[in-house]
Amino acid sequence: MNKSSTANLNVTFLGCSKDPIEILYSSSKIRQSPDDAAKIWQQIQSGEITREAMVNYAAKNLGSNYQTPLKQAQFLFVVDNISQIGSSYFNRQQIESDKNNIAQSYLELQNKDQTAVTPPSFQVNPELLEKWSNLQTDIVAFYNYCRDQGVEADDAGFALPRGLRCREQISMSFQTMQRFLDQKMCEKIQWEINELSWQIFQIMKKEFPTLAKRLGIKCWENRNLFCDEPHQIYESCKWHRSRPHKDDLNSLWARENNLTSQAVM
Repeated sequence: MNKSSTANLNVTFLGCSKDPIEILYSSSKIRQSPDDAAKIWQQIQSGEITREAMVNYAAKNLGSNYQTPLKQAQFLFVVDNISQIGSSYFNRQQIESDKNNIAQSYLELQNKDQTAVTPPSFQVNPELLEKWSNLQTDIVAFYNYCRDQGVEADDAGFALPRGLRCREQISMSFQTMQRFLDQKMCEKIQWEINELSWQIFQIMKKEFPTLAKRLGIKCWENRNLFCDEPHQIYESCKWHRSRPHKDDLNSLWARENNLTSQAVM
């Protein structure tokens, strides 16, 4: 089990479907080879097909247009100290999640530090941070007062903020992970989801370096190689001087196509 943490939010790698390299290899080979599927799997299990051969094959074929094998390898993570706002994101994606609301379901709140995630923009404003801290103290006091009065945790939880700290278990296929990191490692993304995506990427680099070569921000060389965000976002990004914009590529293509047409005429 591997942990990656750069802030309060922390992603832990729990495991994956049986060797994703084997799954990606066998799924591709069974589709492409006339050999019996059981025979291919037996060759993998016996070591006749070496892991080095499977890794090399995966490295060459992960970028192909055939996407089905990428759906079959599943990865499991647990995310600690993510807010309710952040965790609600997974409900809008093809990511399986099992939300465990720590404060409401398992723990009685004892102090404000256990309550909510504090956004970075609050931390740089002393006056705002003080008011936020006082608010959390009042929320904790009211929540515990409700519980002392016999109010069920689910009802008392109505007083808790959307910034409430949660623990989330998430499962995603390699294909879903590619799409997720394509978008969410980008600087424009809400800071909490951006941090989570970078931690997943760092874990994959350590645990599965071959697969990680096919992960990253969509504008990186190993992904799309260009940015398709609005120009205002593109211009403010630290990568923009080394990454073309989609519109620039379209203009270049149109210009080259026009020159070719004129040459033919």
